[in-house]
Amino acid sequence: MKGVLSLPFIHTRVNRPISQEQEKELTQLLAKEGIFTTQATLSRDLKKLQIFKQTDATGESCYQLPGSGQDAAEAPGISLLRHILTVSFSGQMGVITTHAGCANMVGVMIDSHPHPKLMGTLAGDNTLLLILRLGTVHAEMVSFLEGLIPGIGNKLTNLE
Repeated sequence: MKGVLSLPFIHTRVNRPISQEQEKELTQLLAKEGIFTTQATLSRDLKKLQIFKQTDATGESCYQLPGSGQDAAEAPGISLLRHILTVSFSGQMGVITTHAGCANMVGVMIDSHPHPKLMGTLAGDNTLLLILRLGTVHAEMVSFLEGLIPGIGNKLTNLE
């Protein structure tokens, strides 16, 4: 369908990771298909389509299509686990540290599964802040995260 950016549209035109430099190329390809966008809007739309920025084997940032590459055979949470370094909690906050460039994709996974005790997340490059509601028991939040990303409990550095 012309004028609509969708995951099937991207899959039919892109069969490899998209480097940040290739965003301009993708913007031009979309324009030829009748979808006019800016790089900033494209980045936001790629995020909505769960096309995440990842670091490839050479250390370069690129966008990875869902269901492609080495993550294709893994459940989403399991593939995210290898990017998580530590998890810690204090008061009404939790902090997840990740490899560079990976905090956002972990945050998107968590945000796509709302929990009544989690007000929201805020992602930087390699740090994800979890903002918890007053009175949240940290063990309950770890259990929730473990359901999304199996093995994340093994990354805990503290539990109050």
